[in-house]
Amino acid sequence: MISILTYISMIAGGFLILLLLLSLVGGMDLEFDLADGDADSGGGLGIIKGGLTFISVSSWVARIIIHSSENPIMAAIVGTISGIIAVIALSYFLRFLLRAESEVNWSPEQALYNSGKVYLKIPSGEGYGLVHTLINGTNRELKAKSINGEIPTGSLVYISDIENDILIVSLLENTK
Repeated sequence: MISILTYISMIAGGFLILLLLLSLVGGMDLEFDLADGDADSGGGLGIIKGGLTFISVSSWVARIIIHSSENPIMAAIVGTISGIIAVIALSYFLRFLLRAESEVNWSPEQALYNSGKVYLKIPSGEGYGLVHTLINGTNRELKAKSINGEIPTGSLVYISDIENDILIVSLLENTK
């Protein structure tokens, strides 16, 4: 009985670790949708990972209890409770990790009609410099051309247009 519980725990734990690594590192969502709702339920754990967590932890704890006290009823009760606690704890842990996710999809067009600060001098004529501007709560660095001549580093600019992902900026008065 002890060796069966060991194999069950190790196989379920191995699959669980593989799924968690694929979903956290690779961004792969290996869950599925049920008829009316999402199996993942927005918490990052889901039915498959939750089931594997429950099986792995409960069988391992039951194995330890049987090995130490040889009482199968107590092992089943403590193993079940431990499995439920592990699922809840892992769900909260994954929610904590996923809470820090931010919006990663953005485009230079979102900088239109905003202000920015020149990071690398914008020359007059054909060259371009770099401007820092806030897009989706994150400071982005974008190439920029000037409407009104050279703009020195540290100047505040207004973003009035975009051509081929290059900002067209003008100097804001009374800045630097």
